[in-house]
Amino acid sequence: MTLYARSDLASISIPATSGGCNSTHSRPVVKGAPAKVWKLECAPCESVLRGDAKPKKLVYETDKRTGQTIRQARVPDASDQWSSTPDTVPLTPDEERTNAVRQERGSQQIQLLQALAALRATGIDVPDDAMWLMERELPAEILKGTMVCANGHDNPSGLKFCGECGMSMAARGAIGGSGEEPAVDLSRLHPQTLRKMCRDRQLPDKGRKDELISRLAA
Repeated sequence: MTLYARSDLASISIPATSGGCNSTHSRPVVKGAPAKVWKLECAPCESVLRGDAKPKKLVYETDKRTGQTIRQARVPDASDQWSSTPDTVPLTPDEERTNAVRQERGSQQIQLLQALAALRATGIDVPDDAMWLMERELPAEILKGTMVCANGHDNPSGLKFCGECGMSMAARGAIGGSGEEPAVDLSRLHPQTLRKMCRDRQLPDKGRKDELISRLAA
């Protein structure tokens, strides 16, 4: 049975006196970087890491929030840094803290999005303190909308110039806003932008630039 290593393990060597193969197994390197998934395929070392020759141990599963014991069970005395499937590889302490923080922030962001949608649906202005919290937790594109420059680059609403190409944002209005899109000199737009506009209007996006302009103008 193949075993998969925790992400912070770089190599392992189990001596023959402990049941291993006495060789050093190292995490593969791909294009100069350690491989994200390390699959160990060595029958003697796998047996030691799984605890095949050891008696089973009694473990207590506890609730991480309350610390109370949920259940107890006898399990193989295996290494806590290896797993039989990639999806169940143990997390490092840093990964556990990161996951906990991201799960908490993600839950808060979902609640804020629901609250923002409800406020917008009812037309109520967002209170200052609530807006301060939303600005901290939600991207500006969600709160203020987005704008597309004449070259088709997305930018947060309110910018005077595109953050990617530096073009003036006066040529396009906010996407999804309440107002109508201002008139644009189509000849100034990049062909890729014209093709995107054709697709948005369910028009064919093939052809030369002048054909695209004629199609949009019609």
